[in-house]
Amino acid sequence: MEFLHTIDQNHVKSLIQKGFEKKQVPHSQCIVDQGGRGGLALALDCALHLLWDEIPDSREKALQHPDLQYVYPVTTSANVKTKPKCGDYLPEWRLFLKEHLYGRLSDWLSLIGSENKQGNIGVDEAEDLFKRLSLKAFGGKNKVCILWGVEQLNIGAANKLLKLIEEPPANTYFIFVVEHAENLLTTIRSRCQFIQLPPLSESVIKNELLQKGVAEDTASAMAASAEGSLDRALNLLLQKEEVQATEALLIECLRMSFRAGGNPSISIELMQWANALGQMGRPRQKEFLRFGLQFIRQALLRSYRANELVHFQSMNNFSLEKFAPFVHSGNAKEIVSLFESALYAVERNGNGKIIFTDFCLSLTRLLNTKEA
Repeated sequence: MEFLHTIDQNHVKSLIQKGFEKKQVPHSQCIVDQGGRGGLALALDCALHLLWDEIPDSREKALQHPDLQYVYPVTTSANVKTKPKCGDYLPEWRLFLKEHLYGRLSDWLSLIGSENKQGNIGVDEAEDLFKRLSLKAFGGKNKVCILWGVEQLNIGAANKLLKLIEEPPANTYFIFVVEHAENLLTTIRSRCQFIQLPPLSESVIKNELLQKGVAEDTASAMAASAEGSLDRALNLLLQKEEVQATEALLIECLRMSFRAGGNPSISIELMQWANALGQMGRPRQKEFLRFGLQFIRQALLRSYRANELVHFQSMNNFSLEKFAPFVHSGNAKEIVSLFESALYAVERNGNGKIIFTDFCLSLTRLLNTKEA
């Protein structure tokens, strides 16, 4: 069995290959990819082997098999004003598969010009899928549906899909790709076999960057900072200005939160900062919180002298070493939980101003907590 799209993940590949050899391929499986680890790539490779006896040399032709269906989040854009469906964005989706195979939802929404929106998989999409899968297989063999970004399923669509999964048409396979399994409807989770993808190694990410013509020292630095995500490494490389701006936003928040503990008048500025971030698009808010989580973890490692695991390189001349003592055993767990809770609330379409007002007030208390 050949994996044309998936890099590394050799242990997972071995398990999947054994399943194919024994003809024990589950009809519903869920690949958990916490960003840039190859979940979509692996789903494509599994689909190709279910659909083709001999995979064509042209990958584009292979991925356009008439019995291969895709479901992914969509939203309105300049080209699609109302009731968006996956079919409205099929050319963009094929471009995404070609150029952003290891990308995240934010990369997809940016590609279709909707980076300030959440994306959604609605009940109309589920009904269309039901009709398409009820047709006889074009190739007379299997039918495969890849469902990517299904955390964005609304309740109506999830219930429709559940019925389809419970009573699938003959020789039909569903491959879900999610970042966090707990965000998938419990009843759907219970019917899937799960595949958890580990982070990519630094050497693999570095090699991918080198193949794209990146200088070796830059590739090493980006791979070390990517935390096992090829998508993050590429974004660090291609979006330096955005990463620098996100870091500057976090630094401003940390400094004001710490100062507000001893000077209540700073709280006014802090609330203005929270309101400004609360008005930004949700993808921007999520990127800020993800960056903050990585930053806090790096600070904790530096605080406890695990310097060989610290890869943070500031783009704003910020000293992680000076900040590190403020993240310690007395507050580290609570700070990480604060970032994660805020991220969860943003993903659930919570009110941004309320989320970040509470976030800033809690961070002020935690940063001014002394280590026991």
